[in-house]
Amino acid sequence: MILTPDQILNGVFSLIFVVISIFIGFTIISKYPKSKNRTVILVGLVWLGIVSSWYASSSSFLVALITGGGGFMSAPPCYFIIGAAPLPITAFIWMVAFTDLLYRDKKKIILLIIGITGIIFEIALFTLLLIDYDLVGTVSSPVDAEYEFFVTSYQIFLVILVLVSGILFALESLKSDTPEIKLKGKLLLAAFLSFVIGSILEILSGISNAILIIARLLLISSSIEFYGGFILPRWMEKLFLSNK
Repeated sequence: MILTPDQILNGVFSLIFVVISIFIGFTIISKYPKSKNRTVILVGLVWLGIVSSWYASSSSFLVALITGGGGFMSAPPCYFIIGAAPLPITAFIWMVAFTDLLYRDKKKIILLIIGITGIIFEIALFTLLLIDYDLVGTVSSPVDAEYEFFVTSYQIFLVILVLVSGILFALESLKSDTPEIKLKGKLLLAAFLSFVIGSILEILSGISNAILIIARLLLISSSIEFYGGFILPRWMEKLFLSNK
């Protein structure tokens, strides 16, 4: 199967986003030996997991390039497992990290709700894959899949969950009188907003390649902002606090 220019553009940008996200995720995790703070590991894992939908797209694209075939079009369950199965795990890890920092008194009930919801999703996902994977979605091209309402609704739930909790955490950081902590809050706020807006534009990317490029640039930006919001490397601190 010959990839179209649009599919190549989509696949390349997907691959770039995934490579950057993996680098950011593991870079955050690598800070644990020095900080001894488990939140560092958790947020690194969260970023690795939250981009799982693009893992499916980019890996299918690579398979298509290497084999000259249709990627995961001939093996839709692979696409769906890579793209959807990590989502509940990501949601749970994120809420562990979030409740370590805020709402500690409500930690058990929050994790219980998220955990039960995630288990129900995983059971339903794999059950549907065994019965008929078309009930989960359709791999429409080597780089795209159209999920049914079941998966799409959980993706929307996860985006809302991360957005709301992320904004709450960012706002707490913005209350600080310490310039570095306030900058982290601004970067986190930018990261969550960039990710959500980029994800929304991703849905509309079929309209034009320009929207696709803007969407992926926003998503790449969100990775860098997320990294700065939790780690704040020296170069970023100098860049934004040079006048302080």
